[in-house]
Amino acid sequence: MVNVDRHLADDEQLIHATRQHWTQMVGEFVVLVLVWIVAGALLWVIPSGEDWATVARYVVLAVAVAVSVWYWLRPLLIWRSIVYVVTTKRVSVRRGFLTKTGHSIPLTRVNDVEFKATLWERILHEGTLTVQSASEHGMLELKHVANPEGLQGLIYEAVENEQRSLQSGGVVPPNVG
Repeated sequence: MVNVDRHLADDEQLIHATRQHWTQMVGEFVVLVLVWIVAGALLWVIPSGEDWATVARYVVLAVAVAVSVWYWLRPLLIWRSIVYVVTTKRVSVRRGFLTKTGHSIPLTRVNDVEFKATLWERILHEGTLTVQSASEHGMLELKHVANPEGLQGLIYEAVENEQRSLQSGGVVPPNVG
């Protein structure tokens, strides 16, 4: 579960928070498994009793760890650091593990929300949402989100609730579902 409570303003409530679809990490997991299968095979092939065998084993382990960190742990941290948030006031993307960045579009500025899903993405129930706004930095792209059509509907509903709230001058409670 994504914890975004610290990013919420006093007058907004969380409607939906998510990360990129888990399928983004499948390739990296396959690489991790292959690396350790190859490392295990090399460790098994290295003869015992030779003078260079101990050094060779450490080299194989060091290379396997380095490749695992670069091709699995680094992408995992990047994947975990991207969060898509819809609140009663805005749609935002937060990125970064060490250096944090964020881009938000107030719901009152949202002009259009479009989704795109290829055949493969439709099979996996994921896609890309593009939120367009009436501002200088007028586009926010939410890549590889689960159920893009459902999220598109949630954003449209939040936009409608915010517009009704502004028109009535009161607070319309969000239809959080």
